[in-house]
Amino acid sequence: MTPDRSDRPSSGRAPCCRGRAARWLVAVLLLLLSPSASAGPDEAGELAAAETAGAQLLFDYDFDLAEAHYAELSERFPDHPTGPYHLATVIWSRLAQESSGMRGSSLRNDRYFARSDRPEAPPEETGAFEAHILESYRRAERMLSRDPDDPEGLYYRGAAEALESGWAIVVERAWFRAARTIRRAVARLRQLQGVDPGFHDAYAVPGAYDYGIATLPSPLRMLAFAIGIRGDRDGGLEGVRITAEDGRRARWGALWTWAMLMQREERFDEAIEAVRELRRQFPKNPDFVLEEVAVLTAMGDFVSARELAERFLERRAAGHGNYHLAASGLPEARLGEALLFEERWDDAQAVLTRGLEAEPDDVIAAMLRFRRANARDGAGERAAALSDYLRVVQSDADPVLAEWAEALRDLPWPEGAPRGALPASPAPE
Repeated sequence: MTPDRSDRPSSGRAPCCRGRAARWLVAVLLLLLSPSASAGPDEAGELAAAETAGAQLLFDYDFDLAEAHYAELSERFPDHPTGPYHLATVIWSRLAQESSGMRGSSLRNDRYFARSDRPEAPPEETGAFEAHILESYRRAERMLSRDPDDPEGLYYRGAAEALESGWAIVVERAWFRAARTIRRAVARLRQLQGVDPGFHDAYAVPGAYDYGIATLPSPLRMLAFAIGIRGDRDGGLEGVRITAEDGRRARWGALWTWAMLMQREERFDEAIEAVRELRRQFPKNPDFVLEEVAVLTAMGDFVSARELAERFLERRAAGHGNYHLAASGLPEARLGEALLFEERWDDAQAVLTRGLEAEPDDVIAAMLRFRRANARDGAGERAAALSDYLRVVQSDADPVLAEWAEALRDLPWPEGAPRGALPASPAPE
């Protein structure tokens, strides 16, 4: 089955309403980043063990080792979709990690999808991703041709469609094609829930979809209702929770999505519990540590956030795990934010300047300049702060940050800070 290519991305920025609706497809993608398969009775144990090993490699960001592992798995089980599906997942995961798509805090609001940039996939990676997805489709369809209610066939057909939808959103900005594909994925996984209610991995993608529709801005939600699409905020959260707690195939991806949704709900105690479980399971992953720093900061626990960020930088310098894969300048941005909210203006400026010297991408540079401007305002250095705010506005790398910077050109930090620029929770007494 050939992927639908009728909605190629335009050269301009997608309309705002599409971006807001589409942000949930990235949340759906995060559900698919853990191994997921079972097989016949004689193969199930071997395949399950291989899946567990693959999850460790993938979520620890040992991408090359994960790719080799899944290629071998595809050869050992040539009739099962798991190998090609997870080979496509490795390509997607590596690209998403490089482009900030693996940071739940970047999806807490509309900032990720307001950005003008997008990850650039080399042609060979695009070709490989499409080839793996097509092979996964072919293997799943062969299973479904023998039994239309085959649980494995339904699961992999739906999972591959959800993954393709995420590629369309993040890489191609093909909004309408992504929406069509994710709806097909949700329908297949709901069919699977009817066939086997105990197939706990089938609940997360429909759950994230239901939550996303239910939390769209009111005009878009009414439009969705008019064409027969209904959301369910509580039911959607419950679906993600089921997979995060009881799933085998998609548990870790669902737990990562749960952490992001808990941030959106401002249920930070639950968010940090999920992130810490991920960090314990995958100690080589830098994004889980930096995510904990971001959640601690949002909770108002600035001291713990600062201490964890400082430990991260020490361990990165010592060559720990895959900490070198952290986006350039991002650790300094996280540490600088904690120092800023501790009102340690000079220390914050020094760290944020060091982050800028690391030559980050335009989006992280905007974060660093915005927070350095805040610190300069706090220190009474208004002229220097205005210079940084102007750079953020002119870069337009992050339009939401640009709006915040424009507001702060009129009234200094912290009096003039928009709500989104402040911690979500008050600092503890």
